[in-house]
Amino acid sequence: MEDWLWVVLGAFWDTARKMAPWLLFGFLAAGALSLFVTPEVVSRHLGRRAGWRAVALSVLLGVPLPLCSCGVLPVAVGLRKGGAGKGATAAFLISTPQTGIDSFFATYALLGWAFALIRPAVALVTGMVGGLLVDRLDREPPPAAATARSEAAGAAVGGRLAAALRYGFGTLFGNVAWALLVGLLISALIVAFVPPSFFDEGALGSDWVAFPVMLLIGMPMYVCSTGSIPVALALMAKGISPGAALVFLIVGPALNGASLTTLLRLLGRGCAAVHLVVVAVGAVAAGLLLNVMDAAWGVVPDLAAPTSAAAHGGGPAAQTAAAAALLALLAYHLVIKPIRSKTMDEPIPQAPSARRVVVKGMMCDHCRGAVRRLLAAYPGVTAVTQAGPDAFDVEGGPLPDTLAQDIADLGYTLAP
Repeated sequence: MEDWLWVVLGAFWDTARKMAPWLLFGFLAAGALSLFVTPEVVSRHLGRRAGWRAVALSVLLGVPLPLCSCGVLPVAVGLRKGGAGKGATAAFLISTPQTGIDSFFATYALLGWAFALIRPAVALVTGMVGGLLVDRLDREPPPAAATARSEAAGAAVGGRLAAALRYGFGTLFGNVAWALLVGLLISALIVAFVPPSFFDEGALGSDWVAFPVMLLIGMPMYVCSTGSIPVALALMAKGISPGAALVFLIVGPALNGASLTTLLRLLGRGCAAVHLVVVAVGAVAAGLLLNVMDAAWGVVPDLAAPTSAAAHGGGPAAQTAAAAALLALLAYHLVIKPIRSKTMDEPIPQAPSARRVVVKGMMCDHCRGAVRRLLAAYPGVTAVTQAGPDAFDVEGGPLPDTLAQDIADLGYTLAP
């Protein structure tokens, strides 16, 4: 038992060391990006445009935006309510979860430059194609733009660096911490228990089998673009082709039950079908192209085992320090922070002048931020305070009769 445990821990640590330097840099870059590309900025600019220009801008803003698979859903709802057309909204939903500035650096660190460049390229192309098809399919005029107030308005310049660090290593890292840990663990378990060339010698060694299997595995899974990377690395080390691994990397974040449910409710069955087909076809086409490129020019590094992957992110000392920092962040977000937040299991006392709003179904800080922005945008509301993991105190108002429906449109439930 001790032997396999050490193999699992060794594989976990080896992957974390190679991934950590670039991943931490990616979160830092994502925090800096958040100062300039916020959900309010995206909604404001997309609400002013229609047609192919709106689709193109939606994709260009969505591809680098570091939003997880659940965090992109309330932002897309906000886009639609902010006046964006169905095509622009669909393009954002297709392109944004596939990649981001954080996953770009992590992909380069573990899988090489070809994967790192192809992932955003596929997100851009599938977003454009899907958005334009939805525009052709449904020319329904967008809803009247709702007014929204940015919580960052008036922020002092001196606090912008702190805000970037809080978002990158606080909000964003916290949202993907579980997915990242699970991805690293699955990768380590595959390394420990799956024999070398296992997939290559079996049915999955054929792309005719591997591609459909990766589609079927990726579609129902709730994975983020960063957490799926170590899983793809381990699958390739055991014989899966680079193209089949790329199919998993594209489909896993872009297609899952939550996103398809939101698409059905927000845009209709036809648009949801376009989303599904465009992402699946784009993933398969990209996978085939990558396999052809690798056979012709060897664009994918030798990943016969994760330990033999090309070293990135500096020397061993720098990798070890970065991995220690990565594990410390995981421990903080998954262990220390939940323990500290136990005091919030009982919501703080309600102010006499505030109304308590309890919302169920929020999964991360992006979800809570979406609800907070919704409440803050109502006319007459002067302040919204987080009163617990699922509770908000709202000053001013009154809140409209459509509150329950507005919250349901975001994918959550207003508690009675």
